[in-house]
Amino acid sequence: MATLKWTLLCNIIIVLSICTKTVAQDANFKVAPFATTNTSIKDGQLEIGPEFIFNKDSVDIGGFTVSTDGGNSFIIRPTFRIPLTNKENNVVQIDRYTSTWRSILALQYTLFKIGNKGLINTHSFVGQFEYGFAQFKYYPTGEKSKENKQQENSFGGEFKYIGFFTQGKLGTKQFSPQIRLRYSYDWKAGKEVGVVNSPNSNGVTTTTNMIVDAPSVQPTISVAFTFQFYSGRGCFSYSPALYYDITSRKGQSSTFNSLNRLRLEFWTFYYPLIKDNANVKIGVSPFMSIRTKGTDDFNQIEYGGMITIRFNSTFLHFF
Repeated sequence: MATLKWTLLCNIIIVLSICTKTVAQDANFKVAPFATTNTSIKDGQLEIGPEFIFNKDSVDIGGFTVSTDGGNSFIIRPTFRIPLTNKENNVVQIDRYTSTWRSILALQYTLFKIGNKGLINTHSFVGQFEYGFAQFKYYPTGEKSKENKQQENSFGGEFKYIGFFTQGKLGTKQFSPQIRLRYSYDWKAGKEVGVVNSPNSNGVTTTTNMIVDAPSVQPTISVAFTFQFYSGRGCFSYSPALYYDITSRKGQSSTFNSLNRLRLEFWTFYYPLIKDNANVKIGVSPFMSIRTKGTDDFNQIEYGGMITIRFNSTFLHFF
């Protein structure tokens, strides 16, 4: 199953590489592919869908769409997020990771302005809502013949601000501070445990891995900040990122006085098509997750690495 999912991911990436050059566009409306895949050594996820972009009397400058004096744009982004693995105990590695699918609707409004000296300022405000449904199976008695099923709804929402600042000419530096506030209410399956079977006719005792605990919900509030930088030359941009997650204990609805984790990342993005399409990028980053309060199933300090491949309509869009 895992091999099938990764094969599907590779096929999608190939198709999107073609679509980024073949989608018909005009000055006021365009449709662009949106895809983000994040992977670590242990887990991964894919978010994919279209972007419907509405502009008014505008042109493309540095990956953003602006008019001669300024203007605005509106983006509607319906997407699906699917996990590439189904492990429940790797959530600290990947932002927004869930072990079940999510349908997502994001709305983005952007204001553009060009100053007297050619300084371009853009301010984007993004609202996003997520919904997912899953059926969980578990065996409270440790017997496969006594299966319990439980259906649950998960949801989440977030608000983002994305700034972008540069001069309106080639070779100038570009900066993009971004901040995000997120709330999620995710149901998760219980962990698999080894259940001892009765001895067989030869007196051999074996164990079977199965889930015996009912699913539980963990509300999480997360604040995140990043500052993207592009020198104006070359094929690389850089983005340090900071996340602070406040997660409730399993089975409790309140997120406060529970588990807190701080995560640090430093992304380096490579743009293989920067002259033709600067919105295709490949990123790598180390990460460190530090538990600052409470207890969980991880070490106090977790670390590792991640890889991401992204297709979207804005050059330095991170969250």
